[in-house]
Amino acid sequence: MDLFAGPGGLDIAATIMQVKSIGVEWDDATRATRDAAGLHTARIKDVAELSPCDAEVVDANVLTGGPPCQSFSVAGNRKGHKALEDVKRLATRLTAHEDLASFEAAWEAVREETDKMSDERTGLVLQPLRWIMEAKLKREKPYDVVVLEQVPTVMPVWKHYAELLRGVGYAADAHLLHAEDFGVPQTRRRAVLIAQWDPEHTDRTVEFPKATHQRYRKGVVRLPRQTHASDLAPRSDGALFPAPVGTIAPWVAMQDVLHASRPEDFVMVSNYGSGGDPKKRGRRTSQEPAATITGKVRRNRLFHLKEAESGAMEVGEELDRLTFEEAGLLQSFPARYPWRSTDVAQQIGNAIPPLLSLHILGSALRLGRPGRALAEALAAWEPEHKGTPAVAEV
Repeated sequence: MDLFAGPGGLDIAATIMQVKSIGVEWDDATRATRDAAGLHTARIKDVAELSPCDAEVVDANVLTGGPPCQSFSVAGNRKGHKALEDVKRLATRLTAHEDLASFEAAWEAVREETDKMSDERTGLVLQPLRWIMEAKLKREKPYDVVVLEQVPTVMPVWKHYAELLRGVGYAADAHLLHAEDFGVPQTRRRAVLIAQWDPEHTDRTVEFPKATHQRYRKGVVRLPRQTHASDLAPRSDGALFPAPVGTIAPWVAMQDVLHASRPEDFVMVSNYGSGGDPKKRGRRTSQEPAATITGKVRRNRLFHLKEAESGAMEVGEELDRLTFEEAGLLQSFPARYPWRSTDVAQQIGNAIPPLLSLHILGSALRLGRPGRALAEALAAWEPEHKGTPAVAEV
C-alpha cells in the first residue's frame, strides 16, 4: 500500500521483486504515467478519503509512502520549525491509544486543528500514522512493515515517528541513505524510516541496506571496477555504513547510463538554485554521478568536454538538454518508462529512485540485498504495450 505514490519509484521496484502493490495518487497526470506503466492505482485519489479497511486495499500488509513535507523542510525557517513541532505534538496524540473509540476521538480533534492550518501539507504528514493506527485498531490487522521516505530535513519527524511506533508494537528506526551508495547515477539523500511489527521485541535493531557502491565526493578519485573492501581507507566522512564485506563497486556515472544517447564526454552545469551567480552553478562531468535530479532538471545545461592540444580537458559547444528519458535514467527508472503529460520533469524530480527502493524494500521486508539479476531486470523493464510512445518533449 503506497501512499502519495507518485509515478511509481517504490511500486516499480516492488513489481520487479514480484511484490503486489497499489498506490494512492492525487495528480491526474501522474496517474496517467502509472496507468501507462501498468501500476495499480486506487480509484480514490485522496489519501485522506481512503482507509486500510476499504475493499480495494484491505489485504495490504505493507505500508509505504512519502508524504509532502515542504511546510517544515526549510532549515532555519521559523514557520517551518513551528510546523515541525506541531506535527510531532499531534503525532504523539494519535498513537497513545489502545482502543478504536479513543483513537477516533483523537483523530477528529487532530483533523480539526490541521484543517485550520495555513498549509494543508502539515496535516498530510500525519496520514501514515492514521493508516497505521486504523490498521491496528479498526482493521485489527497491523501492517507487518512500514516504510516512509522524504528529504533529509524530515529526519526529526521520522525519528519521532520511530519512537512512537516502538510504543505501539513496532521495531523501528530512521536513517539517512545516499542514492549513489546503491548504484543510482545521482547524488540524492533520503531520510528513510523502517518499522517492522514485532510487539515482543520493539527495542531490537532494524537493519538498513548496506552500501554496494562508492560514495561520491568532489575531488575523490573514482574506484576501479572492483575494489576489495580491505583495500579501502577507513571511512571518516560520516557515512552511515562501513564499506561492505567483499567488494564495493565504483559510483555509477552519468555516462554509464546515458552512453547510448551521449557516447562522448560532457559536463553538466546546474542552471538553477544559483540566484543568477555563475560561481554557484554546480558542475559535474559525465564520469561523475549527476547532482540531485529535481523538477527543474530541464534547466541543466550540457556541454561537450574535449581534450585540448595541451592534453587538458576543456568545455566545448553546448549540447541538447536532457530528454525526459535521460532524466528518468539518472533517477534509475527504466529507459522505456512511459512518462505522460506535460509535467514529466516534476514527476521525475519528485520520485524516489527505483534502484534505491529495491534496496530499501529488500531490508524492510527482510529479503536481503537485491542481487544483480533484480537490478538488471529493473533496467530492462518495459511496459506491456511496447509500441506506446513516451510523452513528447515540451
